[in-house]
Amino acid sequence: MRALGRASELQRAQWLPAEELRARQWRRARALVAHAYAHSPYYRRQFEAAGVSPQDLRDWNDFARLPSTPREALREDGALLATNHRDAPLRRSHTSGSTGRPTTSYFDADAWSIAKNLLKLRARWACGMRPWHRVAFLQETDPNPSWARRLLRQRTFSVHDPIERVASAVERFAPDVLYGFPGHLARLGAAAAGGIRPTRIFTSGELLDPITRRSIESSFGAPVFDVYGCTETKEIAWQCSNRDGYHVNADWLVLECAGEAGSSDAPAPGSLLATPLFNFAMPLLRYEIGDVGSLSDEPCPCGRSLPLMAPLEGRTVDYLRLPSGEVVSPYTVTCAIEAVPGLRQYQIVQESRDRVMASIVGDSAFDRAAEQRATRELEVRLPGIRVEIRRVERIAHEPSGKLRVVRCELRDG
Repeated sequence: MRALGRASELQRAQWLPAEELRARQWRRARALVAHAYAHSPYYRRQFEAAGVSPQDLRDWNDFARLPSTPREALREDGALLATNHRDAPLRRSHTSGSTGRPTTSYFDADAWSIAKNLLKLRARWACGMRPWHRVAFLQETDPNPSWARRLLRQRTFSVHDPIERVASAVERFAPDVLYGFPGHLARLGAAAAGGIRPTRIFTSGELLDPITRRSIESSFGAPVFDVYGCTETKEIAWQCSNRDGYHVNADWLVLECAGEAGSSDAPAPGSLLATPLFNFAMPLLRYEIGDVGSLSDEPCPCGRSLPLMAPLEGRTVDYLRLPSGEVVSPYTVTCAIEAVPGLRQYQIVQESRDRVMASIVGDSAFDRAAEQRATRELEVRLPGIRVEIRRVERIAHEPSGKLRVVRCELRDG
């Protein structure tokens, strides 16, 4: 019954006046900071080193001066666990991240309910998904017991199985909803050849570029709603039916843009910092996600007071580096070639300071002229770098099943 009550409360919260939503967020932020200071040795040390305490927290400007939490802190086994939760039964989430260096995050039961179920339920309901819909998850493993799959009309299909086998199995399941990595869904759509017809599609886990979005929507004949999150905080922001931006779950999370990154020819977004306000087992204050994005002050036409963020710019580790020393956003690179005809899928990899390889899966419209245009558009945005185009039948995914559309392999800073 508590979950039902909280689900109802979450539905109401997205329509609260912006001032009331912000006040609720502030109360929860102050409570979490006080808890972290009292029960986390890591944060006690960080606060004392910075000369701050929870009593200094008077407004959001003070909050922005709190020390941020780097990813490396999660690699110290149990360093962020609250002392009053160490003996409690906790849920775990593991990830290797884009750098291949694993971390483990811990959640108390209440946090797990909010992050894994209720916030997702609110977002999916806003996009028209209902309990009776058949849902096909394209992911690594199936976390649900068999009874839950039958009850919830859900089924998981492994991203590691041959795509033709997956397409056949998904077609037999006849889902109303698809959920998976953008790159894998693009491959599935091509393999299914119109045999899978969901009513809506949710993507997450990768940078969703315009070409991949169009490919998925064309293959399945359904709209794509992108979701942004990470293993350590779970779902951060999501697209509603307007798809004008991503609604931040601001009633239960603080999202900030800090610092700047990017080339000097235009203002750049900031590195994203997230503070989930529900997890008291392992509090994370101003966690450095490793992504780059920007927040918006514009209201959404849907009327929700949950603030918007713009589409993700990419991972900080995958900014491309020019010989001049400047860096270029993955988003700049993807936008450079999105209008090139015949592109079905692509991956851009910087192999050295002066060389970028663009692997492209194209259809019949990707002819010699299109290839030259793709080269030209990329070279304009990557001055001093030689661009090579390679036509391929398919693009290899990472062991997790994800596809990094833009990847920088430089390791010299």
